Amino acid sequence: MAELVIRLEELEITMFLGIHDFERARPQRVLVSAEITVTGTDWTAGTFFDYDPVAAFIRSFNGTRIDTQEELVSRIHAFVRAREGVVHAAVASKKPDVYPDAKAVGVLLRG
Repeated sequence: MAELVIRLEELEITMFLGIHDFERARPQRVLVSAEITVTGTDWTAGTFFDYDPVAAFIRSFNGTRIDTQEELVSRIHAFVRAREGVVHAAVASKKPDVYPDAKAVGVLLRG
């Protein structure tokens, strides 16, 4: 059976993320992306991967506090990998407002 790759790109959340004082002082924008490889889906038979729970889980981090992007992507990755049919996942986060001379700083976890 073929694999299907689902991509959720740059879902924006606002949270306290970081170890530096300026990151702890105020919430910041975080863009989260996930690439999810699934098997066992057949839209002609009515079987599909529901990505709404993944988006809802990511949105649940709005307003929360986490020290590192590594922890954030690890938690999201574990949630995604636990979903039925998932054989591989890559989860990335990036903070677009940290450095004025950089587009973003981010982390990617695959496996």
